[in-house]
Amino acid sequence: MLNASGIKCTALTKGILPLELAGLNGKNEFGITLVSLDEDFRKAYEPFSAPYKERINSLYRQHKKGKKTWVSIEPYPTPNIVTQNFNDILESISFVDKIIFGRLNYNAAVARYPTHKNFYDFLSQQIIGFCIRHNKEWHIKNGTMTNVVSGKLVPKNIQYANLREFIAIESL
Repeated sequence: MLNASGIKCTALTKGILPLELAGLNGKNEFGITLVSLDEDFRKAYEPFSAPYKERINSLYRQHKKGKKTWVSIEPYPTPNIVTQNFNDILESISFVDKIIFGRLNYNAAVARYPTHKNFYDFLSQQIIGFCIRHNKEWHIKNGTMTNVVSGKLVPKNIQYANLREFIAIESL
């Protein structure tokens, strides 16, 4: 009904996007939330959501049908909640048109991670770099990047080769 009135629809889900959506208006956009590839984490924190691989595959099918696709990587947990390879997450969604990233708010465990601000700054930079290299749109949610040098993309005091090095050094 909305499409018939010329209104574009945008859907975001923790579920599976039905393939039938691809037959609707070409201006519609489809997204999933994805904060991990670890199914044990999903079962603990998102117990009623679709498995990660099924979400990604359903989004990929929409992409292959020519639809604009995007992923919301939020609320992203700190390493004291779950340790994971952020690059693996990015590579698993490398086909999407846009990535949105945001921190996990209102969670005491995040505040207990001593360098959580630098952690989110670092990951934000990874997303920006990834999107620039792969010609994708991105949006970093307000409040996610906090220690940024004005007018530049490089956070203060962050000179790490990768996330593993960041965690090792910042945890000392």
